[in-house]
Amino acid sequence: MVTVEQIIAYCERTLAARFLANDQEGLRRLQLALGVLIEAAQEAGDQETGMRLRVLASHAANRREGLQGED
Repeated sequence: MVTVEQIIAYCERTLAARFLANDQEGLRRLQLALGVLIEAAQEAGDQETGMRLRVLASHAANRREGLQGED
């Protein structure tokens, strides 16, 4: 079974890889996926995981905006 820690680690690696590849669409999809996971954490009452996922989603949005500014 996949753990929350493994999912977060995967998302962190994916965020870095998509940013380095200048993949705005990949960052957008990651941000959307994180949004679904945030909702799941909220529904389960897991505030800590929800906050960690929000931080990742924020980083994805910021990286995406940074890439858009380079165009």
